[in-house]
Amino acid sequence: MRVLGHCGWLASQTSSEEGRGELRRIRARGAIGLGLVVVLAVGAIGGWMFFRSSGGGDEPIVVGTTSTPTILDPGGAYDAAGAALMSNLYQSLMTYAPGQEEPVPDAAESCEFTDNQLTVYRCTLRDDLSFSNGDDVTPDDVKYSYERVLSMADRAAREAEDDTIPEDEKFAYAGPSSLLASLEAVRVDGQDVIFELNQPDATFPLIVAGSAGAIVHRDSYSAIEPETDGQVVGSGPFLLDRYRPNESAELVPNPNYRGAVETPDTPVTVRYFVQSDDGTAAEELLADAWEAGELDVNNGRMPPAVMSDLNRSDSGIRVAETTGGSIRVLAFNTDQGLPMSEAAARRAAASLIDREAISRRVQQGTVEPLYSLIPVGFTGHGTPYYDHYRGVTVDSLRTEMEEAGLELPVRFNLAYSRGVANHAEAELIQQQLEEGGLFDVEISYHDWAEFIPTIYGARGYDAYLIGWTPDFPDPATFTDTILGPGDGLATGFSDNAINELISRTHGEPDRGRAAEDFLTIHDLAAGSAPIVPIWQDKRTVISTVQISGTQNLVSHSGVWRLWELHRI
Repeated sequence: MRVLGHCGWLASQTSSEEGRGELRRIRARGAIGLGLVVVLAVGAIGGWMFFRSSGGGDEPIVVGTTSTPTILDPGGAYDAAGAALMSNLYQSLMTYAPGQEEPVPDAAESCEFTDNQLTVYRCTLRDDLSFSNGDDVTPDDVKYSYERVLSMADRAAREAEDDTIPEDEKFAYAGPSSLLASLEAVRVDGQDVIFELNQPDATFPLIVAGSAGAIVHRDSYSAIEPETDGQVVGSGPFLLDRYRPNESAELVPNPNYRGAVETPDTPVTVRYFVQSDDGTAAEELLADAWEAGELDVNNGRMPPAVMSDLNRSDSGIRVAETTGGSIRVLAFNTDQGLPMSEAAARRAAASLIDREAISRRVQQGTVEPLYSLIPVGFTGHGTPYYDHYRGVTVDSLRTEMEEAGLELPVRFNLAYSRGVANHAEAELIQQQLEEGGLFDVEISYHDWAEFIPTIYGARGYDAYLIGWTPDFPDPATFTDTILGPGDGLATGFSDNAINELISRTHGEPDRGRAAEDFLTIHDLAAGSAPIVPIWQDKRTVISTVQISGTQNLVSHSGVWRLWELHRI
């Protein structure tokens, strides 16, 4: 859920963008430039030199976004919006500095693997940390924070198999346990926390630096269920002064924060925009608030038409743009007996998706067509879904489906949730899939609060359109997390050859040397098509000229650096 190097307030540096059209053009554009960053600033500010004011004062910087958290408990939340906000309120042992893909110590003094097999990871906790309630942060709190994630996942697994518990009373867990699949045990030795892994895992430090590694106060958080009251006891750079779900989060600087990042000097108010009761989309409400001057920073998605018409030369704004790391996918429930359990049906669906049309007609060029689950900007990016399905005809798909014993048309439901363009996107995908009479697709909209628990709990959808945001800056976040045993998108898909290759990538500390294995994994996945990539986003942050730091606000790490924002 949730890293891309930024190059500060320098005007455009080239980077890779997702290609489109012919394969040659796809690959050529993919080499143009990794990590595109464009920052535009026009107005009465001397060149590129910015001088921060001596103090932010009490007036908060107001940040608008359309990404709303589910809950604020890092052990129970696995959504990008929740991870983003929590990265300001909780500390992890490690974190990501702007422009760096390797984590640095935050709550820890140091962290390192103590063996060559990458199975023992040892961190020394700082001794000057305190929670927002005044209690010291201890190694036992760290141990507890990891163990409760696994405890909640174990509880959900047990109850899922217990026929004596009614289905609607079973514990539905949607937390980050899939990220901790390699964690066998956690031990405390004085001020040290020792993580024992069940297999080599070069990505474990990256996971420690994310929201799955956030440290909670062991006396304030249940060991077997998430806290849903919106209260936070953390040790991050901000304190949560007031939280109104789906409306706002008011953050104030934490005077007792000790760690790697810059101590904030200004309060921040995050305004969340959700679909209104009259049906007005969140993106439209965000655009209205920005136009009305209610926001200092716009870090949400506005309607594609608004984004495509954005005047980047407007003297009253700054625009920071990067190649995004978030992807949009079509995921299938592959459980036996369900409509899309047969690979032949999934391959047909993958063949019929016209990404160019979706990008052009629905998203109006604000996204890039994507032919791999690993997006541009990450090691292992390729074009397997182009390579496998280029030029495949409806007649050949029909033959393959009939030879697999499928009765045509295959009928299935396709679920989707929030997003101003998501209605049109679902309708266009329905139209594309029904071409040639191979499928009969029923599309259905679901509120976010229902959508996510159904995917991870009852698993009541045959297929669903959903976004995936990297958890950390490594191709594993698009690979083992969603294609491996962790099954991060709850498709039920499993492949022994893929799992073996994933295990091999875990043992390679040089991630560049693992590139060929990642390419092979995603080629195999494209052949089975449990998850079909559709597009990759372009990340845009807009602010008034009075705000600096937006170039460091977001990255592929999932860390939302609100502390980098300053008035100038």
